[in-house]
Amino acid sequence: MFAQLKKLIHDCLTENDGKSYCPFRVSGAALSATSIPTYAGAAITCLIKSGTLDFVAFGTGFAAIMGGLGLLAGGVAFKARTDTRND
Repeated sequence: MFAQLKKLIHDCLTENDGKSYCPFRVSGAALSATSIPTYAGAAITCLIKSGTLDFVAFGTGFAAIMGGLGLLAGGVAFKARTDTRND
């Protein structure tokens, strides 16, 4: 199972050739790995301190994060289709 997960992560971070790492994919993975837990932690901290949660603000912020990641994924998909394989 860990070998399959390692291959999946490797495929998500590399170019079409499977050897060189794509800076857009690596930065997108770093942004998503840090922004989503940070956002969730900030929402939990706000909930603990104030005792209420503003669902409109929470949803708007989460939609902004997901929209940004969606744009990044679309750009990476477009780049992957236009790149040629250099075997």
